[in-house]
Amino acid sequence: MTQPQTAPLLRPDDIRHLVGLARTVTGINLDETRTDFLTGRLGRRLAANGLTNYAEYCRLLKSDMVERVAFGEALTTHTTSFFREKAQYDWLLEEGLAELQGSDRAGGREMVFWSAACSTGQEGYSALMTAHVARDNGLRAIEPRLIGTDLSRPVVHRASQAVYSRAETDGIPSELRPRFLLSSKKAADIYRIVPDLRTRSTWRTANLATGQGLDGIAADVVFLRNVLIYFDAEIRQRVIDNVYRRLRTGGILMTGHTEASHARREGLELVRPSIYRKVA
Repeated sequence: MTQPQTAPLLRPDDIRHLVGLARTVTGINLDETRTDFLTGRLGRRLAANGLTNYAEYCRLLKSDMVERVAFGEALTTHTTSFFREKAQYDWLLEEGLAELQGSDRAGGREMVFWSAACSTGQEGYSALMTAHVARDNGLRAIEPRLIGTDLSRPVVHRASQAVYSRAETDGIPSELRPRFLLSSKKAADIYRIVPDLRTRSTWRTANLATGQGLDGIAADVVFLRNVLIYFDAEIRQRVIDNVYRRLRTGGILMTGHTEASHARREGLELVRPSIYRKVA
């Protein structure tokens, strides 16, 4: 009778190495006591590389830069939905976008939304939908464009495809669904974002902690939500600084409600809870 295989064990040295590398590669501050998280996320990477223990995997990570990327992707969490924290989109529609349109930043050119930890794209597409509704309400000068960045290649690819299940689109208000969603002809309850929004969007992999992949971004509205909680104070400051430098003066930064206090920085003025304006 075949004996069941025993899962590889994490030794203390392995844990310290992996936690330190996670901070270097992703900026994420992992709890060394949460070995179940590490084994749950990295067990598949051992199997994919034909390895039998974490010491071998640690040695691989020292020399294989491609595997380092896969390592970072395995550790990141991607939870999102359409119109999550809806009060922020409501504020943009009712006040924020009009203020931006009235400034010299948005006049005569595109208004750039940046979903800085975009996951599978719902946050960014929600911003574009909001901008289109604002245009209907009289802000005709708005020409929205979206940039989505994330550390994970698979989620960035999925965001670019813009295909979602019925459950994933439940957050889209019923009055917006016919306008912004196309029903699949091949599968029930599968939808795709309309071409007008997809063509206004660009997606790329990037690292908010190191700044890699952020070149050329200059945004009017930045969504930096539900990501700062994963970093320690030093990495959080790096992330905020990297985002701040790419936010135009007068632009808006939005954070998650539970992490708003982490975004405090000279040059950012609190507008509403979790909403900041760059004033310098």
